[in-house]
Amino acid sequence: MAADDDPAAAERRKQALTAASETSKHVLTLTTAVVTITISLAKDITTRAAPSDLLWLQMAWLAHAISALAGVATLLALAGTLSEGDSTRSIYSPNIRLPAAMQMAFFAFGVVLVVIFGVLAT
Repeated sequence: MAADDDPAAAERRKQALTAASETSKHVLTLTTAVVTITISLAKDITTRAAPSDLLWLQMAWLAHAISALAGVATLLALAGTLSEGDSTRSIYSPNIRLPAAMQMAFFAFGVVLVVIFGVLAT
């Protein structure tokens, strides 16, 4: 039996793609929540902050926006890979790995920037 015909391998591939999709969705939800909360509270939290400190918050919003866009790109790549009949494609394929890495990196960077802003603004 070839690897392409192995039902267990096909099931593992499907589960890996599903897990990657769920992870991307969770990070997408978290990044939009951070932006929503900080924008909602911007009037209250920026009154005490120096104008130079606001740059940290604006950079955080930009990082989270890039993370959200990369998350959407990841989900689109996962959907495209899942719809292909090519069983050699996996979550480690460059079309998935690059936007997923960008999503995670910019999310982490955005969180760090929000924390820096919070420390400086208090």
